[in-house]
Amino acid sequence: MNLPNKLTIIRITLIIPIIILFSIFTWYVITFENSEFKNVNLYSSSQYFLYTIAIIFIISMVTDFLDGYFARKNNQITIFGKLFDPLADKITITITLIFLSYFQYTYIYIVIFMIIRDLIVDGSRNIFAKNNLKIEASIYGKLKTLFQSIAIPIILFFIPVIDNNIWWQLLIINIPMIIALFLSIYSGFQYFKQIIPFLKG
Repeated sequence: MNLPNKLTIIRITLIIPIIILFSIFTWYVITFENSEFKNVNLYSSSQYFLYTIAIIFIISMVTDFLDGYFARKNNQITIFGKLFDPLADKITITITLIFLSYFQYTYIYIVIFMIIRDLIVDGSRNIFAKNNLKIEASIYGKLKTLFQSIAIPIILFFIPVIDNNIWWQLLIINIPMIIALFLSIYSGFQYFKQIIPFLKG
């Protein structure tokens, strides 16, 4: 249980408060909208849930960078890290995106395409593994994760101060997420293109 793996475990643990805070926020919104005070500014208090989630998400992404850095620097790459490091990232990002799309803070089609892309990439890796071939993460895939890591906190921090019913305001804070979408599609296409020869067999 080296330092990189401990950081991965911390990141997995941070998924729990993110789910709890989003669940409380969901309950708060539903309760508030069904109350007699629904015309009061919703974000006067609920915004703190979003800010807290954003901070936890940033801490999670920082641990992702640090565990990869220390694993390479100290040659501490393990089977545990290879399995749970990307899994922790995907769970954290996917859960956050699902909640954001549920509240229409980001676009549902972005979340759908990103989830489909991840399924294609995972399937591609399984095919490569069965054929004893090693596939490295592409630069576009890494950039996709980077832009996702930037886009999500931006949305969480700015949603309370904009009117998300005004399309151009919502579009502006989602620009990094849209860039991540294009990087996601392109990197997913690269993976799929590499497994085509194996599909023909």
